Amino acid sequence: MASVTSTDGREDEMTLREYMQGQREDLPVWLDQFEDGAIFPLQEFFQSRVVYYPGSGTDGHPVKVFGSTHSAHCFVYADSGVTQPALEAKLGHPLHGFQGYHTLSRLQLRETDLVPQGWTSHLHAGEVPQGSDGFGAIAAAPFGFLEILERNWEFDDNHGPRRLAILFLGADGIATYDALFCQKPTGIPPFAVLLQDHGFGGNYNRFGQDGLLEQIAIRCGVFPIFLLVAENTRAWGQFERIPDVESDIGGMHAMPRFLYHRPK
Repeated sequence: MASVTSTDGREDEMTLREYMQGQREDLPVWLDQFEDGAIFPLQEFFQSRVVYYPGSGTDGHPVKVFGSTHSAHCFVYADSGVTQPALEAKLGHPLHGFQGYHTLSRLQLRETDLVPQGWTSHLHAGEVPQGSDGFGAIAAAPFGFLEILERNWEFDDNHGPRRLAILFLGADGIATYDALFCQKPTGIPPFAVLLQDHGFGGNYNRFGQDGLLEQIAIRCGVFPIFLLVAENTRAWGQFERIPDVESDIGGMHAMPRFLYHRPK
């Protein structure tokens, strides 16, 4: 059970932060040794623990949950409705950027940098949205860049790891999961996926249960260890909420999000 015992002998729920601190990992060697001007370390990045966020917008919550607890250091943000200038403005803003971090390096990427051998869609005929253009499906202005963040000197490990790596994509969240994690034999499942459906968020299909994202995961047998699921979204069918772990508030609507896993 994911619980802690209080001083009076009661068992209380753990915070999500406390639980993820128990999943801590070392800073990946490639990220520790990364130097500005280096090429995109494709294999090393995806062999690391990766947290995936479809329909991410500019929400920093997964970095707070997984990054600050040292349980993951690499993130993929995919959203077809966000532009690169808007993201860059957020990253450079003293209040809206990732607090306590500055940009060490920014690598501009093309689709061929991410899937150099191409990729095969696992959507069936009729499931691909009209106007789709593959990986960057229905994105108004497709883009991709890797942001290497370094912790400011005045902070220590209690604030978060020395470095973080975030891959920002102006791309469809469903196609991106397929292209980056579901291609055999090289695909590696993400460590965690954040799921939040928005009724008028512009996504052509839901990310939660019975949506195309879950269908691709089932067809390919590619599942994360954890799901972080918003209160308004149904978790994938093979996942169960982890008991005695409190929700954590996140996203533009300040909604509770709960941690799920796949029982063995």
